[in-house]
Amino acid sequence: MRRGHLQAPIGVKVGSRSTVSVFFVLSGFVMAAAADRCRGSLLMNSVARYLRLAVPVTASCLLAWGWLTAFPDSASALKAALPAPSRWLDYTYQGTIHPIWHAAADGLLGNFLRGDSAFNNVLWTMQIELFGSLGIFVLYALTKGPTRLWSLLAAGVAILLWLPDTYIGFVFGAGLYEAHRRGLLRTSRILLPIASFIVALVVGGMGDGAHERLGLPGVPEALELGEPRGFVNGVAAALLIYATLTLPWLARGLSRSVPLSLGRISFGLYLVHVPPLYTIVAWSYLQGVPEAVLAPLYLVGMLILAWVFTHAVDEPSLRWIAALRSRIGQPRVQLRT
Repeated sequence: MRRGHLQAPIGVKVGSRSTVSVFFVLSGFVMAAAADRCRGSLLMNSVARYLRLAVPVTASCLLAWGWLTAFPDSASALKAALPAPSRWLDYTYQGTIHPIWHAAADGLLGNFLRGDSAFNNVLWTMQIELFGSLGIFVLYALTKGPTRLWSLLAAGVAILLWLPDTYIGFVFGAGLYEAHRRGLLRTSRILLPIASFIVALVVGGMGDGAHERLGLPGVPEALELGEPRGFVNGVAAALLIYATLTLPWLARGLSRSVPLSLGRISFGLYLVHVPPLYTIVAWSYLQGVPEAVLAPLYLVGMLILAWVFTHAVDEPSLRWIAALRSRIGQPRVQLRT
């Protein structure tokens, strides 16, 4: 299911393709590095990747089920109160909430098969995360050397021709890893990575319909600026990762305590940040609580919840997967992405 910008009740844009594209490119980079280092079986690597995603995703679905059960009418009431239709609210339950086992099944399997979840609508990315990762594992298991580079190129062409454009991020990420591993990203010309950084911020920050608003000439839809279904956001994300790998000051800035802490809880924050919007935040908004009050409370609350989720669910699941690998004699490769 394709998503563009989904407008949240308090004016927060969630599910932005430009932001999510960065995570897809990062996943491609990390999965390529893991597949290159880990000589374990393709089956074990695939099972470990599935578990790494499914365990925290299922926990997020169970949390979302609890919020939806406590505030079952908030989404539908908000939708009725809005002056214009909300596409964002169409992707969550409105009405009868199914028993809790539905939420568990959705987290363990349903969202990966369908590419969406009515319990937690940000989970549209998990199908892409899982199958993109498995694609990288298969490619690295079957190829090596120059053949691998040509296979990555062929995979990119196949994605552009037949698959959703969002998968291109994994190819970009793996390509960046191969270039980085071979020392091809080193350059004495600082202008190239700086220009890449600026272009990434400008292109990635454009909203839907930017191509038309700017009066640019007609091109295929996938090449339009601001087109959420195109792969331009993937290019912008790859340029941003390239700049991070080649600009020492940018890498140092991202290595400070605050960015590192946010990076540590980023997966948990992604998984828990939306369901409260169409439940408790929507209910509070309809009760007349001003957005100026809701916004900071929501932000602080989500950071705290993400910290708790990371320590209670995400990191324990990583340790459990590492222990499982060790128990069956596989090398320990911790996949945080």
